[in-house]
Amino acid sequence: MIEELEKYGVSKNYIDLLKSRGISELNPIQSEAVEKGVFSRVNMVVSAPTASGKTLIAEMALVKECMMGFKGVYLTPLRALANEKYDEFKALESIGLRIGISTGDYDQPAEYLGEYDLVIATYERFDSIQRLKPTWLGKTSLVVIDELHSVMDPDRGPVIEMIAARALKHGLRIIGLSATIGNPGDLAEWLNAVLVSSNWRPVKLIEGVYNKKETEIVFQDSRVEAVDVDEGDSVVNLALHNLKNNHQTLVFIHNRKKVEEYAQVVSQYTKTHSSRELSSVMEKLEEAPTRYERELLGGLIERGVGFHHAGLSHISRRVVEEAFRRRLLGIVFATPTLAAGVNLPARRVLVSIKRYDSTRGRRVNISVSEYKQMAGRAGRPRYDEVGEAIIIDASSVQEGFKYIHGPPEPVYGNLASDRGLRIHALSIIASQEARSIGELHGLLSKTFTAWQNPGSDLSSRVRDALRLLEDLKMVLVDGDYVRASRLGRLTSYTYLDPLSVSLFFKYKPKVYSEFYTLHLITLTPDFARSSSYIPEKTLALYEDLADSYQASNLTMPINTDYYSYDDWLTGFIHALALNDWINERSEDEIMRKYNLGPGDLYNMRDTASWIASSLGKIAGVMGEVEFNKKLLELSLRLEKGVKPDALELASLRYIGRVRARILIENGIKTLEDLAKTPRKKLSTLPTFGPRIAEEIQKQLRELGYKPIQ
Repeated sequence: MIEELEKYGVSKNYIDLLKSRGISELNPIQSEAVEKGVFSRVNMVVSAPTASGKTLIAEMALVKECMMGFKGVYLTPLRALANEKYDEFKALESIGLRIGISTGDYDQPAEYLGEYDLVIATYERFDSIQRLKPTWLGKTSLVVIDELHSVMDPDRGPVIEMIAARALKHGLRIIGLSATIGNPGDLAEWLNAVLVSSNWRPVKLIEGVYNKKETEIVFQDSRVEAVDVDEGDSVVNLALHNLKNNHQTLVFIHNRKKVEEYAQVVSQYTKTHSSRELSSVMEKLEEAPTRYERELLGGLIERGVGFHHAGLSHISRRVVEEAFRRRLLGIVFATPTLAAGVNLPARRVLVSIKRYDSTRGRRVNISVSEYKQMAGRAGRPRYDEVGEAIIIDASSVQEGFKYIHGPPEPVYGNLASDRGLRIHALSIIASQEARSIGELHGLLSKTFTAWQNPGSDLSSRVRDALRLLEDLKMVLVDGDYVRASRLGRLTSYTYLDPLSVSLFFKYKPKVYSEFYTLHLITLTPDFARSSSYIPEKTLALYEDLADSYQASNLTMPINTDYYSYDDWLTGFIHALALNDWINERSEDEIMRKYNLGPGDLYNMRDTASWIASSLGKIAGVMGEVEFNKKLLELSLRLEKGVKPDALELASLRYIGRVRARILIENGIKTLEDLAKTPRKKLSTLPTFGPRIAEEIQKQLRELGYKPIQ
């Protein structure tokens, strides 16, 4: 029973809170974690299926540490996950804990976070905090790394390795939460941790394979289920079959366009429905930034169908997730990003194990681990006795069962990549965690990459990284002694890739040019990590325009060692899209012109705004006053999507790019003008209304203005 936790020093208030959440006893994985020391000072790796209660294990440890006067940190790979965990952990405020969150502002030490007992952050944000060393970091005793299996990710993996290496060096306690992987023991041994590994699930999972020839599902428990729908496509047939049998379903497809197409096809077979609950969801969708989303997605949701992928805006994704949780949607078609993100279980999950590989020019099979991650979404606690995952496109039943019975692949470290080493070697030197090459090797030796490859010559790769950083004038090496230059420290603190900063100083124009600078930003390694895919037909469509811009010296040079021609052309199209954005073209127009999704646009905007701001700060310190001013303004314009004259108005909440332009067109050009505008007049302007007018005037009062009532 949950009351037994008192003997481990858990407060009665927390136990009562658990009871109020319907937790009367721990499940087998949680009980094993308690037995193996989750309330002691041991490090721990918990490897278990999706929805098996891993978060509660971490929560219990964090609560105990915080109640003892220490601080705890909970780390996630994505902002969306960080926000979800923040909402979840806010319940702990009822027992006196203060909960904070930080997911951006990489160059800020965030001393204010010292006010909180528990801080939720993304990997990258906490990595930057470790570099900047705010005072509260010294009071932190426990770091929880969620999705620890992401250590294999080429971009995020090295960040996890450095977070863990620093924690190991300073004696911080680590709890890692991982999906089922092939080598959890390796992760545990690396972290000097006890291992809690289990296949237990709160809802039993039964897996199966769709046999296209026989139009039937063959399950691992020997059941065979006939699919009696024949609409010419196996995915549509299975989807309609599930809806017919009232099985709420997630369908994972590795292609955004297919995801949308399947949702539209299936909606033709469903009926429109309405309810008060549906109306409240649809009201939230009205806040989506594009008509495309509001109309297409809205029409589908009314018919009980949805789709979900990274190309959607944050608002639309949240609406689909909420509608599915409320069981207003019978089926959602999604890309695998959903499986790795928010917690959204379904009665049945249909999984495609084939994806198109552009480098090979053909479809290839995904890994067993990827399949297991998606299959793990099957089964809704409290609703289902079983969850079912069905492979929908195996070449044969035998191939499908190889996935069902096959072990997940082991994970490996990725710190030895060129990018990983140049970024993290610089960060270690710039933060003065290492003043010699020997000390640098000492910290890097604590990474997963070094642990897995004890006999490899990582030192030669480190020497190569140091030579590059020397060439870029970011570090100074004198024998064994090493230190960062001012440029190196600034680069590390802004969290930029050294090559991004080098590209800027090598190719920035003599006189600031807005489009040229946008093109430069889109060609940095930092932008490339999160840039959206541009189809071949779109590249071909804009090639002549790109050539004409190049002839007029409005673009970056075509031939450099930093990027290929294809990268140059892709960056040109991204720059066009961002240029349209800051010149107030509508989201719908930008999507249509460049074949982008709203989520793509906002991701590009956020990344470009961060890069512009960081380069602007570096330029200022390095004496480039004009570029400092222009880049900081460009960063704000990218954030808001406005022309320069609308920046002041758009600084207020509830005044976005559309409302700012409406105000300007009505002669209201500054905050002072806004304060002189009567609330009644303000409320009659298009898209405003009484509530928005009241909120705007409230903000003006907070800023010291005296708005006219």
